[in-house]
Amino acid sequence: MWVLALGAGLRAQHVMVRDPLPVPDIPGYRTLKGDFHTHTVFSDGELWPTLRAWEAWRDGLDVLAMTDHADSQPHAPDVVSDLARPYALARDLASQLGLILIQGIELGHGDSHWNALFVTDPNALRGKLELSEALRRARVQGAFVFWNHPGWQGKLAWAPGIDSMHRQGLFQGIELVNGDTVYPEAFPWHEEKGLTLLANSDVHRTSVTRKRTITLLFVHSPDADGVREALFAGRTAAWVGGEVYGSEEYLRGLWQEAVKAETRDLTWNLEGRHPNLLLRNHSAVPFRFKVLRVSARNSEQENEGWFQSYPGELPAESVAPLQIGVSREAPLGWSNAELELEVTNLHTGPGKNLVVRLPIRINLKREGR
Repeated sequence: MWVLALGAGLRAQHVMVRDPLPVPDIPGYRTLKGDFHTHTVFSDGELWPTLRAWEAWRDGLDVLAMTDHADSQPHAPDVVSDLARPYALARDLASQLGLILIQGIELGHGDSHWNALFVTDPNALRGKLELSEALRRARVQGAFVFWNHPGWQGKLAWAPGIDSMHRQGLFQGIELVNGDTVYPEAFPWHEEKGLTLLANSDVHRTSVTRKRTITLLFVHSPDADGVREALFAGRTAAWVGGEVYGSEEYLRGLWQEAVKAETRDLTWNLEGRHPNLLLRNHSAVPFRFKVLRVSARNSEQENEGWFQSYPGELPAESVAPLQIGVSREAPLGWSNAELELEVTNLHTGPGKNLVVRLPIRINLKREGR
């Protein structure tokens, strides 16, 4: 257990415990949890950089970016105006905690804000620069850039200025979720424009464990280089509350690795109560689903009316029942069945949810037979 002492003396001692926040790896990739939009006292945040790192570790994160504003330092009378300091101050602690720390900066003015990650000299991006010039300088530093809270000041639109910057390769991602606000109009741009999806806290004060907005990353290597490569490749998903947004490939992998049937063989007597199929969720991501279809086949025939199932929920890190019903026409003996489920909180596109199939075997008996 890690202990963080706040204030002076043992009377002020405060124990900080990490929430492991389990999210499974998916085939071919490690899964990391990141927040790429946070603020410290070096701009308009209220926490010192090391406390921001402790907080991210406590919340179960693997990756943290500190992205203080380029030109907003309300604490300047008390804090040196050097945007390289947050990273420098927190780097050693982050290493000790096993936290991947990314140096970043928030650029822009008015209603147009952009985060540049992996910058090498954030102070070189300060000053009264036109946005496009600031983004060009960030590109020279090898930055990954994304559009922050794109609809926070009004209706979200792919305006000519945005299109021009995109065509010039000045940004690669978009914040689909900022805090607890989702910008659904931006979701189609993930595929249409090739933009990486992000979900970030934009935290200024303190975060709340298990209510934090998180970007899931699917990386080849769990280090800064792996994070960078995954961001540029678009291998992310946006997680806020009980909702996850992303490409079908990664959300399918998430479901398959998180959810396991306790048993796929069910036997019950038709004179008694119907048993339940038990599903175990190994992850901190909850799931909701509805049944689209149940098909079954025995040695003689196939039918979609023998069995039915009902909507269900699978809370985080739990075992929950999936109720199966049986019609009067269902044959005795073993049948191979397949449940087609729509996972209604895994969103693969606008108006589209992940559809999965769950094979099981059902053995029907009558009492005394």
